Amino acid sequence: MADYTELKGLKVKYLSDDPSPGTEGDVWYNTEGKLKAYIATSAWSAGANLGTARYFTSTSGTQTAAFAASGGFADPFSQHPGTEEYNGSGWSVGGNVGTARYAGGAAGTLAAGLFYGGRGGSNYIDNTETYDGSSWTEVGDLNTGRSNVCGGGTQTAAVAFSGRTPPGNNSASTEEYDGSSWTAGNDMNTARRLITAGSGFGTQTAGLAVNGFVSAKDTSVEEYNGTSWSEVNSTNTSRYSAGLSGIQTNAIYFGGQKSPGSATETESYDGTSWTETSDLGTGREGLSGSGTAVAGLATAGYVAPAVKANTEEFHITHSVVTAGAWASGTNLPSVVYRNAAFGTLTAGASVGGSVNTPGAQPSTTTTNEYDGTTWTEGGDLNLARRLLAACGPQTAAVAFGGSHGSDDANRSDDTEEYNGSSWTETGNLPAAVAAGAGAGVQTAAFHAGGITATANTNVTSEYDGSSWTAGGALNTTRRATQGSGTLTAGLVVGGETAPDTQLTSSEEYDGSSWTSGNSCIQKFGSGAVAGTQTASMKFAGREPNNLTSSENYDGTNWSTNPNMAAGRHYGGGTGVQTSAFLAGGDGTSLVNTTEEFTGETATDTASTIDFD
Repeated sequence: MADYTELKGLKVKYLSDDPSPGTEGDVWYNTEGKLKAYIATSAWSAGANLGTARYFTSTSGTQTAAFAASGGFADPFSQHPGTEEYNGSGWSVGGNVGTARYAGGAAGTLAAGLFYGGRGGSNYIDNTETYDGSSWTEVGDLNTGRSNVCGGGTQTAAVAFSGRTPPGNNSASTEEYDGSSWTAGNDMNTARRLITAGSGFGTQTAGLAVNGFVSAKDTSVEEYNGTSWSEVNSTNTSRYSAGLSGIQTNAIYFGGQKSPGSATETESYDGTSWTETSDLGTGREGLSGSGTAVAGLATAGYVAPAVKANTEEFHITHSVVTAGAWASGTNLPSVVYRNAAFGTLTAGASVGGSVNTPGAQPSTTTTNEYDGTTWTEGGDLNLARRLLAACGPQTAAVAFGGSHGSDDANRSDDTEEYNGSSWTETGNLPAAVAAGAGAGVQTAAFHAGGITATANTNVTSEYDGSSWTAGGALNTTRRATQGSGTLTAGLVVGGETAPDTQLTSSEEYDGSSWTSGNSCIQKFGSGAVAGTQTASMKFAGREPNNLTSSENYDGTNWSTNPNMAAGRHYGGGTGVQTSAFLAGGDGTSLVNTTEEFTGETATDTASTIDFD
């Protein structure tokens, strides 16, 4: 038998630690003399939810650049016109389709997509639309209007097959698209519907039709070569309304409806045979697939009695992918809300706030420091206040503005600096103001918006470490807003123009003037923001109900992010886009709970090779 040296021309090294970063195929002995390697395995991991739950949505693209067009979002089917776009971490709002429908087909990419067929109410639709990454345009219709249609390809070379036609018949027809019109092709061997839920899959000359509903759930599979269909090996599990990702010779097939209930099973296809692989985390039917067999995307669906917004990502890698998520942290020593926070997840602090429900509203001077595990009391503020802003690292922070005394109208212009143990008063804000946004560091910070004793304001003030000067005015007057970034690259998002009138707008600051940015997905006030101008996360708040949602900003677009466990507003939040916490706040009641966010991680995992 040949040894490894003969096969690879290399000796196997002894290493004290696993190589990092790892490379697929690396082989070594560890200090215990065990032979180890980086060997790829398959797994699904949770992605951020769609902004709107739906099923029979039409998806196409890749795991890091996909679209989900229209779909049903209530039972009985109600058509949603919206498109959402996936960037590999979350969904953002795209352009509305011209004709809302469910169970249509899709093809192409995020920047050059195709959407055809489907059903709207009792109508079987023949409309075809193209997408340029922002808006949809109607083009040549299908020859046969139908729902539950499947297909794939590109925006200029697509194929559509199967489906349901009036008055509810299965279809075997095939049509090909050349960028302007559809032409009839040869029929499938078996008429069927509900093959997949609107996934863009394969190419015009190499298609794949998997299972579906014939007279019942089916296991049969057919391949298309651009001219004719041929039957190939069946899947292991019969189902319909499942998802499909990949190409004709390398695909994965997942979820769907089986008896009983929704399927979690995933099967991989190598062009010849089907093999069971890792299950979905959440079994569902009416879901859609896009991407590839090694980087697939499963979107939305239905699990009785609810429509789902779930997204899952399929990976074949030697790394273990852990989805970003919120988790419980250590409780604050006492209940507080309308507090501010500064620092990071592992070196942060909560300062000030109110320790009672609206009414008496006694404010606190307390500072509590957090190391990611334990809260420790720090130095007290000189002036007790709530609705204040704070920024900077744990050992060099600044806190400013707020309300004090028993009346919210008692606004404060006080500014105090923290050195990690005590607070020192410095130059006052130009005017007393509360519930404004603040960001930056101790020697270069800004305060924007808020409410004075009598009215909301759009004023921005800039801090140099000792005194405040006037900056550029916000374009939209707002209070209960939050900020992130720096003095010369700042961000404010959301807020209120009046009680229970929350905003979605954002603005960016360059150190002298504010420019309107794109709106966030969900109205947002009295929440928290963490990060930079080009990589921020907003979380919690109200609109007007307490929010559990969080969203990410990349400097251009807002996208969905994993939800928090408990909705609340007026808590203290800080950190960066991939690592943050929220402490205290007002939910169904005042709380002292802490939630922590950790972004998606991929950890190299070495396998031990055992020849015994």
